[in-house]
Amino acid sequence: MTISRSKKTLYVMMFTALILLLTACAKGEAHVTVHTDGTADVKFNMQLNNRNLELIGQPDLLDTIRESFTEQGFETETAATEDSKGLSATKKIDLNTSSMDLPDSIVYTHESDEGFLFTTHRIVVDADLMAGLPDNSLTDRLQSIPSFVRNLVLKDVDLDFKLTLPIKPESSNASQTSDDQKTLNWNIDPLSKNHLELAVKVPNITNIIITAVVAFIIVVVIIILIRKKKKRTP
Repeated sequence: MTISRSKKTLYVMMFTALILLLTACAKGEAHVTVHTDGTADVKFNMQLNNRNLELIGQPDLLDTIRESFTEQGFETETAATEDSKGLSATKKIDLNTSSMDLPDSIVYTHESDEGFLFTTHRIVVDADLMAGLPDNSLTDRLQSIPSFVRNLVLKDVDLDFKLTLPIKPESSNASQTSDDQKTLNWNIDPLSKNHLELAVKVPNITNIIITAVVAFIIVVVIIILIRKKKKRTP
């Protein structure tokens, strides 16, 4: 009876220690700021817990990620503390010329509804991050870890995708929005599929200017006709 209680106590202590070990896992944020000239600033920030990197057998994972960003033309900076490692990567891209080479685990659709004054763009993204992991030692290591441990490692991962637009979107399924409603934030779940929706109504500047000029001319003509009519009235 005493042995049984001791075992139960030991299991509880081990499980509690495991939870404490995995509590501070990883934090990451991808922020895309779109400008009116068709360019965008892309910035990634991430922080990984050293203990969890050791647990999955990838203590040099952050260096590998940094090399990948550098190869893609990003400027990178790293920072380290006693318990974690951090990485930031920034790049300015031209949305008019940049092509989107997405992995199979990310499905992107874009529909446009062109009107005379406005064009509505509807964007839908379905992303499965776990399915997008490359077939390498990291994937094998993750698969070798018992599922309940893997879930504990990943369940507290804090991932955010932020999008700042020059105009307010018409609608979205973002988790949070800024006070001016121009910055949208989606909380990304690494263990399941993520569904992002966004609709933006973009003004057709040329047609708006033409419409404004025509309206101005019509108003001027009406005013002139009214004045002429008043002068003729005895």
